[in-house]
Amino acid sequence: MQNVKHIKDQIEKIEEAYEYMLAYAAQGRSDEGAGPDGAQIRTFLNQFSEAQIKLNETTPAIIAAIPDASDFMDAFRSESKVMAAILKVLLSKSNISSEVIDNTNGLISVRAYLTSLFFLDKSVL
Repeated sequence: MQNVKHIKDQIEKIEEAYEYMLAYAAQGRSDEGAGPDGAQIRTFLNQFSEAQIKLNETTPAIIAAIPDASDFMDAFRSESKVMAAILKVLLSKSNISSEVIDNTNGLISVRAYLTSLFFLDKSVL
């Protein structure tokens, strides 16, 4: 499949953003602007969102190349819609505290999306 590198690049961007979310959640910031890198949370959430959109655009190519993955990719698309909605809510907030990100990281929907993403990366592609 010709899009594998592009897909893996998007997965890497999402993983990087999620790693930042984990670190940010542990910082105990009540105000996203506090400290030298506080405002970066928005940068990483936008990176997550943009990579997710690009990844979703490749779903038809994955299904075409790997027809056995069709049902999995349908489920992944559903999880992606929920994840996109979560990111939209976060980015609409005037302040993104560590607690908000910690609660987001704990959502079953976020964990389901990321687990499926890792499965896609290691088992489907």
